[in-house]
Parts: sequence; structure tokens; C-alpha cells
Amino acid sequence: MKIKSDYLTIWQIAAPIMLGSLANAVINFTDVAFVARLGEPQLAASALGGLFYFIGVMIGFGFGTGIQILIARRNGEGQDKEINKVFDNGLVLTVGIAALMIIVLYSFLPWMVSMFVNEKDVALYCCEYLETRSWSLMFMMVLTALRSFYTGIAYTRIISYSTFLMMSLNIVFNYMFTLGNWGAPALGVAGSGLASSLAETIAAVYAIAYTFWHKEFKAFGLFKFKSVSFPQMKQITMLSLPIVFQHLISMVAWFIFFVLIGRLGSHELAISNVLRSIYMVLMTPIWGFSQAANTMVSNLIGQNKSDQVMSLVKRITLFSLIVGVVTVGLILIYPDWLFHLTTSDSSLIEGAFRDFPIICISTLIFSVGMIQLSSLSGTGATGVAMNLEIVNISIYLFYIFICSFVLKSTASSMWMVEILYWSLMTVFCFGYLYSGKWKSKMNQIAYSHG
Repeated sequence: MKIKSDYLTIWQIAAPIMLGSLANAVINFTDVAFVARLGEPQLAASALGGLFYFIGVMIGFGFGTGIQILIARRNGEGQDKEINKVFDNGLVLTVGIAALMIIVLYSFLPWMVSMFVNEKDVALYCCEYLETRSWSLMFMMVLTALRSFYTGIAYTRIISYSTFLMMSLNIVFNYMFTLGNWGAPALGVAGSGLASSLAETIAAVYAIAYTFWHKEFKAFGLFKFKSVSFPQMKQITMLSLPIVFQHLISMVAWFIFFVLIGRLGSHELAISNVLRSIYMVLMTPIWGFSQAANTMVSNLIGQNKSDQVMSLVKRITLFSLIVGVVTVGLILIYPDWLFHLTTSDSSLIEGAFRDFPIICISTLIFSVGMIQLSSLSGTGATGVAMNLEIVNISIYLFYIFICSFVLKSTASSMWMVEILYWSLMTVFCFGYLYSGKWKSKMNQIAYSHG
């Protein structure tokens, strides 16, 4: 299918993905809102536990992005019969990786947590959270692969349905298992992890059922596994690994950031967890445009219209920035409600409000830089994107280590690294895209009729 590159098409693809991205933010936001009622150690533990889990999810997202780029390219080339090969092999690959991660996590969980947490009660709560949260990685990978398929063929409304289901169930299950309502046991921080896991699992089952029930997807022959092949898995892996590594080092840096914040005390860590939840909400609309950029750039190249790529990137970037400005502007009008939804602790709200302007500025820069980065990956130049990430993360880590160990800075000074990071990412990716060097990479994932 040949995807148009006008503003209406951009919105039609991006809007449902925005809601899909909202799921992760809302799940994190909901977990924080319920766990905050238990106490600061539990809140700090869920922050670190959530980061452990999110590192695994981001590995899946990396492979999912690779699958999505390949599906979009085959779709643009008119090779729809090849899409099931990409999907089925990608699914086998990601589910296998998820199983390995779960085994490693459960085998070394106490040791891994103790490496980063000094306070015994926080470490204990962190383990409790991860024990009920980790097993759903398998189902999250299935859901990620299906989302990659839907986004790759520009049929994104199903993402809205599964996301709404996931968000709703997470709230209900948190109300039941975290606080012990409706006759359910009060499991505390472990209940919050269980709530998120159950919500993701049911959403994955729903997405599978939806795919089987709707006729328009039967032509793709998904879940047949007739052509499971190592060459196809190798192609997916070679395209995805730079994205996976890019996400991984980004999340590790994010994790180190929170570990260093934790050196300032559990109170500052709890404040930063509240701030992180709000930051993710602000970022949510941009992820929709990011995924749209991945799909539309790859599809356009598949149509042999590489000369139109930069015009498309400009349109998506402008659209993303406008939405970013509107989102930040609306929240700035009356931000109190967002803080009070996260926690009822006035000291945490006061501390988070202190650094709120920093994440607002960072969000606006992110709305431009993320589109440039995703467009670069959509061309097939994922290795270049990874190299740019390595350089940027090195600067990021240098900054926060200097702040923490040399300058003994406050949390506010450390949060400034987000502005630095996304400013540099915007400059790096913008420079490479407009140099035209990406054109030498775009044929690496073209379909070979031979």
C-alpha cells in the first residue's frame, strides 16, 4: 500500500499511536499514584523496579521498530506477501529474547537490585515489585510485534482499542491489588506490579484475537510460521540491533541518572519519580509522530520516492512541535491537577514543581529531535543513529557524573541534562539527514526478487 505524505495521513497514523504511547505513561503514572499512598520507600522502589522492567521493554521496542521499518518498506514496495515472513520471524525472535530476559531476571534479581540500592527496605520492595512485574515481558513482546505490524501497514486504530483496554484494566487492578479493595488482598508494591502485568497480558490476548477475527488481516497470513528462517531473522536482527543498543544505552543512562539521584536520599528519588511520570505524559503525543516518521519514511523509500523524504520529515517535525507546544501550554495553565493525581504528599509536589519548567523546555526540544532521530532510522541507517546515540549518551553521562561526584549538585542541576541531551540529538540528526548521506544506506533493506 502506498502511503500519502500529507498532514491528514500523518495525523491518521500518529493519533492512534499517541494513545498507544499513552498506555506506558498512564500505567507508570497509575502505578506511581497508587504506590505513593504506601510511602516513600515503596515509591522509590517502584521507580527503580520500573526502570529495570522498562529496560527489557525497550529491548523489545528496538526489535519492534526494526520489524516495523521492514514491514513498512515491503508495504511500500507492494510486496505484501513478504510481510508475514517479517512478522512471524520477528515474533519468534522477540518472544525468545523475552523468555531469556525473564530467566536471567528471576535468577539474579536480589543480586542485581543490591548492586544499585543501599537502603534495605527499598531493595526489598523493589524485588517484590519485579517478581510480579517481570513475567509479563513475554506478552508485552507479542503486543509490541503486533503494534509493529499495524503501524507498518498504517492500520493503527487497533492500537487505540488495545491501549484503552490496558489503561482501564491497570487502574482497576491497581485499585484491587495495591490497596486491597473489592475483596482482593492488599499486596502493596507487589500488587502494583501484578496489576500492570495482568493489564498488559489481557491487552496482548485481545490484540491477537482482533487480528484473527478481522478479514482484512487474513491475507497477510500471520501466525502461520510456515517460513521461519534464519536469514530473515538475521535481517531483522541486523536492522534492529543498533536500535536495541541505542535504546539500551539510553535506558542504562536513564537508570544511572536515577541511581545518582538516589544518592541524594529517598526523598529526592521519590520527587524525581513523580517528575518522571509527568515527563512521560508530556512526551506521549510525540511518540505517535515518531512512529509515524519511521513508517512513512520507510514506505516512501519503498515507493522509490526518496526525493520526497525531507519534505515529509519537515511536515512531521512541524506537526510534532505544534502538538508539543499545545500540550505543554495546556498543562502550564493549571499544572496542579497533574501533580495531585500523582501524589497527595505536599512535600513531594513542592519538590517536583521546582523542576517542572526544566522538563517543559526539554519536551519542546524532544518534539523536534525525536522526529529527526526516528526519520533517520526509517531510512534504514540504524547504525548511524546508534553511533550518534553513543556520542550523545557519553556527553550525558559525563555531565551527570560531574554534577554528582565533583560539583555535588542538586537534583535540579542534574535534571538540566535532559535539555542538553535533546538539544545535541536534534543538532546531530538534523545535520546527518540534511547532508543526504542516508541515501547510501536506504537500499540495504530493499526486497530482493532473486
